[in-house]
Amino acid sequence: MRTEVTILIVDLRGFTALMESLPMSVMSGLLNRFYGLMAQLVARHQGVVDKFMGDSVMALFGLPETRSDDLLRALTCAVEMQQAIAEMNWRSQERGEPSIYAGIGISTGEVMAGSFGSQVYSEYTVIGDPVNLAARIEGYSLRGQVLISENSYHLAKSQIEVGAVNDVMVKGKAQPVTLYELKAVMTPRLLVVPEIEIRRSPRIIVDFPIVFRKVEAKKILSERFVGKVNDLSYDGMSADLPLILPPYSEILMSLMPDMGADYPVEVYARVLRTRGGQDSYRTNLQFTTLDTPAHRKVKQYVDQVLWGR
Repeated sequence: MRTEVTILIVDLRGFTALMESLPMSVMSGLLNRFYGLMAQLVARHQGVVDKFMGDSVMALFGLPETRSDDLLRALTCAVEMQQAIAEMNWRSQERGEPSIYAGIGISTGEVMAGSFGSQVYSEYTVIGDPVNLAARIEGYSLRGQVLISENSYHLAKSQIEVGAVNDVMVKGKAQPVTLYELKAVMTPRLLVVPEIEIRRSPRIIVDFPIVFRKVEAKKILSERFVGKVNDLSYDGMSADLPLILPPYSEILMSLMPDMGADYPVEVYARVLRTRGGQDSYRTNLQFTTLDTPAHRKVKQYVDQVLWGR
């Protein structure tokens, strides 16, 4: 059947790289707590979990029956998800475990709902452009961020507060798609998305090359590019790159200075903004993987330059 639903996809940022450095027991514990929190919140807001996908959760609001407040409940659920992850991180730090961060994408529209598959295997789910769009939107979200589609924004704009608005190109769309950053839900009570500071650390001036590759749909592309880092902090950097990268797109970087590692210092990062130049493009990047051995080497390098330790 055809019906209008709101699709919410919440995905852990950089969890694949993080789990490579964690004991299996710690990794599975973090992931199970994340799944449990997300499922509880979806149920509390009368949505349904459609599926767990690796380190992400897809939830639907508007099935099995459509209600007038489906979108508002999905938006409220998204804000509470980010609040719950922040609380979970506080408790993890008390146990000496790493923090995790998630990005969330939301899209509203008409989909086809039903059982799809074969006699061997089938599942009840939804298909359609809003589902694909929600997945693309989630892919653009940064740590702690909730991004919503243009349709979701227009349907709920009197009930929410938004921040940054960006036009991005997504796969399968000929024209740019406008994404809105959800900052708060205003009704029935005020709920605010927790702030994740992008620059929470000292910044050092540097001048060294990086080799990087684009990441699309969680796949690392083979083509390599060379850029130059201008400044570096615990959480991100500014670099001159030879091409324009769209906001929220992701890259995998190999850092070239001697950081005392026995392995390549490779970190994932997302593009925040780009400014044009004559021969290169000044690009601000936020690391998506934290608390990994490579990220700790970055932090150690910053500390050594600043304080000689």
